[in-house]
Amino acid sequence: MKLVPSVAYLRIQRQFYVGYSMALAGWIGEHLVIRKALPKPSFVDRALKKLGFSLVGEDIGDDEYSYFFKRKDIGISAFFEPSNDLLFLQVYPLKKRLSSGVSVRAQYIEFYDQFVVSIEPAQKLPPGIRSLGINPLILEDYYPVSTPYWGMVHEDWENDLKILVMRDEIFEELERNEYRCPICFSELSVEDNYLKCHTCGFLYTAESEFENVISKFSLGIGEEEIIF
Repeated sequence: MKLVPSVAYLRIQRQFYVGYSMALAGWIGEHLVIRKALPKPSFVDRALKKLGFSLVGEDIGDDEYSYFFKRKDIGISAFFEPSNDLLFLQVYPLKKRLSSGVSVRAQYIEFYDQFVVSIEPAQKLPPGIRSLGINPLILEDYYPVSTPYWGMVHEDWENDLKILVMRDEIFEELERNEYRCPICFSELSVEDNYLKCHTCGFLYTAESEFENVISKFSLGIGEEEIIF
């Protein structure tokens, strides 16, 4: 099962770097699908504030922008290169080697005419783990032709609702085996047709139950949810 390699890696790495990367990669992917463009710095700034990070520095060039964020002992750098349709984020420890971090790369690949959002380790993986087990999100004409094991991420920016939408079989495996929260590794509580993390606030549901979960919170699904 694709969940297993990343969970093993999370336990070794104390999980934070991959967890934050999952949320960020998911939000970037949702923005690409809805807005048909990579997010602007204001989007990343707001997304990171939702995860508890604060802006601590920036470096603005003619066609390159770098921003630096911090939360406790974790740092995140965001690099924008609009002319090449590139957004590159690094999640790393502030008190350890940078090589133990994780990168999120979102880029337009002209040769294939695709947008790709990938999560990559910044170091050699531990023995016995060949990969993070996370497939990249690949968009053709802004339609997903490849998704990570969890599916997609939905965010309601006005109501602070964070939903990670999993493929049905992956959600059933998560629920059945009582895995911890993939974002912050806390315990998950079982609700009606979704799992909830009371630590980071993420909800987990299956694709087949997504609309039912949304209706419980009286929220619609549409472009108006991303307002910047």
